[in-house]
Amino acid sequence: MNNFNFSKKKRLTSLNFNLVFNNPIKLYNKYYTILSKKNRIKYSRIGIIIPKKIINKTNIRNKLKRIIREYFRLNQYLFVNMDYIIFVNNKNILKKNNFCLKKYLEKIWNFFKKKQVILK
Repeated sequence: MNNFNFSKKKRLTSLNFNLVFNNPIKLYNKYYTILSKKNRIKYSRIGIIIPKKIINKTNIRNKLKRIIREYFRLNQYLFVNMDYIIFVNNKNILKKNNFCLKKYLEKIWNFFKKKQVILK
């Protein structure tokens, strides 16, 4: 049975952010950019960046972070042992509903999984 919790150990710290920024694997689509790097632990970790220039209202930034974290929490068993940083990179993301936001996340993760198979 899978454990669907999202504890603090599954979040990237500032030191880990810097490690991922050094020579990452990059993927992007219309709304998201994902940077990733292999880690040496048994689980994946995630960090989320939503710049104020893109979305200036705090409540909307927090809503997007919750959506991304929830997607990661429910699907974390699919991810390999890597650290991920997710950027939100388009203002038009505000025009989309939650279902569309999750679909765009799913598309980029599926593409990422295919790329991971090639990289192994």
